[in-house]
Amino acid sequence: MATVRVYIRKRPTKNGKFPISICITVNRKQVYIMTGQKLDSLDQWNEKAQRVNKSHPNSTRLNNFILNEIAKANDKALEMETKGHVTAKDVKVSLKPVEVEKLYFQDVARIYLEDQKALGNYDTLKADTTRLKRFYEFVNNQEISFEEITVDLLQRYTIYLKVAKKFSYDKEKPPKPLSDRTITNHIIVIRTIYNRAISSKVVSKDYYPFGGKGNISIKLTGAAKIGLEEYEIKQLEELDLTTHPVIYNDSRNIWLTEFYFAGMRVTDCLLLKWTDIQNGRLHYKMSKNGEWGSVKVPEKALRIIRQYPLNIKENPHKLIFPYLQDLPSLDDRFEVRRRISFVSKRLNKTMDLLMGMIGSAKKASQHKARHSFAQRAEEKEIHPKVLQKMYRHESILTTMNYQSNFSYKKADSAIDAILDF
Repeated sequence: MATVRVYIRKRPTKNGKFPISICITVNRKQVYIMTGQKLDSLDQWNEKAQRVNKSHPNSTRLNNFILNEIAKANDKALEMETKGHVTAKDVKVSLKPVEVEKLYFQDVARIYLEDQKALGNYDTLKADTTRLKRFYEFVNNQEISFEEITVDLLQRYTIYLKVAKKFSYDKEKPPKPLSDRTITNHIIVIRTIYNRAISSKVVSKDYYPFGGKGNISIKLTGAAKIGLEEYEIKQLEELDLTTHPVIYNDSRNIWLTEFYFAGMRVTDCLLLKWTDIQNGRLHYKMSKNGEWGSVKVPEKALRIIRQYPLNIKENPHKLIFPYLQDLPSLDDRFEVRRRISFVSKRLNKTMDLLMGMIGSAKKASQHKARHSFAQRAEEKEIHPKVLQKMYRHESILTTMNYQSNFSYKKADSAIDAILDF
């Protein structure tokens, strides 16, 4: 179904004006129709109301004009949808554009970030905002067209990133270079926005600088996946934390719960509800892929869960762990993800302290619980088909590729055999 809204370019044109266009979206593909109207200032526009403010000298007439343009676009989209399949381009072609106005990379990037916020993708919004900020710094904060994003420019940008440093609040620590994977992620977000621009007919695919011979090829590099060993997990289980701050016990309990429930992700763990546990099993929908599943509640997990008795007055969401219970609603995905991001950082910092208490130099972030479960599963030679169901992977190949990160037995035996002389 087509959606129609007003788009105000946030950067002024050469004459200092802010063009008004109509954005048509069909199946996540967007096109823009310029209205020929411009604002003198962004203060003249109310984004939430999608109206021109009264500070504009002709606000009434301009609002009526905009409403009329939106109505025409909606009517044309509805008319075409009733006749069968329709694309955003089809709707645009059927409507006579008043003016052609160039959209720059920054314009499409801004819409992309707005969409991430609307979808509640807090982590993506935060990370990609930072990545785009670096790109804007590279082009000296000047507007850049998609045609100007060439192979040569991206190669120079990659070199620029290789000598860039991680931002750190701690002035005492020396700056670190960006990792190869981080640099790749910076290039990926540019490719994502470029693809959007092609879909929206903002730029021709003839200028596309990614893929193919002579273009930029993106290769993802995986980080080492190392879990905790059995004795380290036992030491965590047996740590006496009665005299320590509550966060110490909570961090340990949340980490162990993730481990006990087949490497559950921290988002799912913090969203666990008492109502998810029925008949000795945990039933929950995995947030990453929306897959429902069920897993046995081990006695070890039950002992942890019983440490958090349900109090409906203080915990109306019926969550097992207390870190999201004061949120007004769990339906606001953006705010939930923002809180989870903050809580995860606190938990991870505390886990580093706990690992020091057991005499280990390993990192034990919340995601390491998933690696630790996979490592134990590989050591116990659990069949990939069983793990596929537990991980809720769509393909058995995904499971096998993931488990290969922890498969050392054959290689170790080979080394022993070769060196046995």
